[in-house]
Order: sequence, then C-alpha cells, then structure tokens
Amino acid sequence: MPSRPTASLLSRRFLPYFFTQALGAFNDNAFRFSVMFLITYEIGTAQDGNIDVLMNLAAGLFILPGLLFSPMAGHWADRFDQAALARVLKWTELGLMLIAALAFWWQSVWLLMLLVFLMGTQSAWFGPLKYAIVPRHLPASMLMRANGWVTASTFTAILLGTLTGGLLAATGDRATLIASLLVIGVALAGVAAARFIPAAPAPGRLPDHAGPLESWASTWRLLLQQPASLRLSMGLISWFWFVGAGYLTQFPRFAEEVLGLPADGATGLLALFALSIGAGGLLVGYLGGRRPPRAVAPFAALGVALVAIDWYVVASAPSPSLWRIGVDIALTGLLAGTLVVPLYSHLQRASRPSQRARLIAALNVQNALAMVVSSLLAIALFAVVGIGLPTFFLLFGGTGLLVAIAVWRHWRGLMPAAPRR
Repeated sequence: MPSRPTASLLSRRFLPYFFTQALGAFNDNAFRFSVMFLITYEIGTAQDGNIDVLMNLAAGLFILPGLLFSPMAGHWADRFDQAALARVLKWTELGLMLIAALAFWWQSVWLLMLLVFLMGTQSAWFGPLKYAIVPRHLPASMLMRANGWVTASTFTAILLGTLTGGLLAATGDRATLIASLLVIGVALAGVAAARFIPAAPAPGRLPDHAGPLESWASTWRLLLQQPASLRLSMGLISWFWFVGAGYLTQFPRFAEEVLGLPADGATGLLALFALSIGAGGLLVGYLGGRRPPRAVAPFAALGVALVAIDWYVVASAPSPSLWRIGVDIALTGLLAGTLVVPLYSHLQRASRPSQRARLIAALNVQNALAMVVSSLLAIALFAVVGIGLPTFFLLFGGTGLLVAIAVWRHWRGLMPAAPRR
C-alpha cells in the first residue's frame, strides 16, 4: 500500500468526508423530526388524520429502507468508486429536499411521508459508505480517532435534529418556510463537501448482479464466512443500538413521570446522553492507541449494567436525585461510546477491502433489527408485563451483564488448553 504522507484528520483525505457524513446525518434527523413536529403542531391540525398514527408511521418509514436496501447498497459500494457514489447520493438528497419544500408549502402529509421513506432509502445507501470509505483514505493507526469523530458527529446530529424539530414548531406560520430553507441549505453544503472527497475506486471486481434478492443472499453468506471474533464485534455493535434505542425512546416519559421535569427536561436528558456517547467515542479514540482495544468491550458492557443498578435505585426513590440520575446517564453514554468506537475500528481493520461495505451493510441491517426488537420488547414489557420505567432501565441496561459474560466465554474458548501433566 502506498504511503500517505499527508494523511491526517485535517487533510482532504478525511475532512470533506467528515463534513459530508455529518451534514447528511443532521439533515436526516432535522427533516424527519421537522415532519413529525410540524404534523403535530401545524399540518396535522389542518387535515384529517390520526396524528399518533402519522408520527409512528414516519418513524417506521425511515427505518424500513435500512432493512430492505442495505445489502444492495453494500454490494454497489464494493463495486463502484465510493467517493463518486457519495456524490451521487448527496445530489439525490438535494433533489429530495427541493421536493420537500413543495410538500411543506402544500402541507401535503402523504407526500411528506413518501419523502421520509425516500430519505431513509438515501440514508440506507449511504450507510455502507460511512465506515467503509474511511480505511481507504487513512492509515490503520488513525482509524480510532476518525471513528471517534464520526461517532461524536452522529449523536450530535441526532441531538441537533431533534432540537430543530422542536424549535420549528415554535415558529408558527413561518415553520414550513424555515424548515424548507434549512434542509435545502444543509443538502447544498453536503453536495459541496462531497466534491472534495478523494477518489476511492472499487478494490475488487464483483459479479454484475446486484438485485435485492441476490444482494441479500450473498451478503448473509459473506457474513457467515467471517471469523467468530468479527461476527461477535458486529453483534456487540447491534447490542449498543438495541440499548440506545430503548433508552432514547423512554427519556420523554422518564423525565415527566419519574423526575417531574417540564417539557424541556426530556431534551436535556437526550442532550446529556448523546453528548456523553460522543465524548466517550472521542476519549477512547485518542487514548486507545493505534490498535482498537477490543478488550474494553466486556468491561464497558459490565459498566452499563452496574450503572443501571444505581439508576434503578435512584429512580425508585420517593424523591429521585436529579444529579445522580444525570451522572448515571452521562456514565452510560461514556461507556457506550468507549464500547462502540473500538468495535467499528476492528471491523474496518479485520475486513477485506473488497468485502468491507457489504459487511457494514449487514451490520446496518442487524442494527435496524435490534432497534425494532428493542421497540417491540419495550411495548411488551410495559403493556403486557406492566413494569415501571425504573425497572425498564434496569432490565435493558442489565443486559450488559449477559453481554460481558458471553464475550468472556468466547475469549475463554479461544484460549489454548493447559497441557496435561
């Protein structure tokens, strides 16, 4: 592999890509939450329709394309120049946001629902690129820091997108105009940033077929062929999304029902959790050295479980301590960030360049399924079992103990047997 004397996080090898993916992540969330808030406060009041149904439909339509199209997207990302594909996808995003401006102007709920699905599709196609292209431009010794910044930007984008939706709802009649200008402006910035991503030609030649069924079958065959350690790392990443999705979904209820906070309280909890994940990712990225410290995974998972115990104890008290809850949320986020960044870095290093995008696509499908299971399990626990919110956080966080035991048993199985005397 040729030397990369100019490779750094501030060089053209990383910075244009970083801004491209960060702007895309923000626009995904800003558009989705803008639609959801505007349906609730503006459009939904002017048209017939069940707002609760529309809100859940919007959430589902954004996740569904990840399940349907990720394998095909990974196949194409391994076949074509990844930088060129990123530019095509950013132009696609701009086109969708221009149509979104018309949908906002017309107050067309169903066109907005269609656009949420199409934006989810665009995101599903960009997903395999997000982590597959980084090792093409940076040496292995810089992957930890790069992934730390990508993780931090992802969760900052989720936070800012959520805040954007709430702020737009407070602007009254100007909400649709501001939303239109915002998402179009961010899409334009993403198109500009993508122009400067260096070329990343396909590292190998794949078969010409790339249809949905063929891509699904070949992607899962490829996944099953990987070493157990790599599949375990991917499973741990999906566990991260399983727990994270469960926590984020319940923060609004937890802030109101358990902590007695005003409406802004849920936003504060979300902000603390998201920023703590980003801080944990950056911390391990800069302190973890050149090689991904996968050994941190079981300790981070165990830490999440232990913090969940304190969370349960504090939240179950007659007068929960707000500062202790804040510490528990921050610690959970820090531990989650330190867990996921080394795992992504290991996946990038351990996978073959010609297969990397397809493996990340398989991981994205796993992550989407993990979030769906998280939602269904939460519904069952609340509606069928009848648990309270403190118990919910204890059960979800407590799965970290099972994860830590499973990883330890896997590592023990890899150790050579002691010689017989």
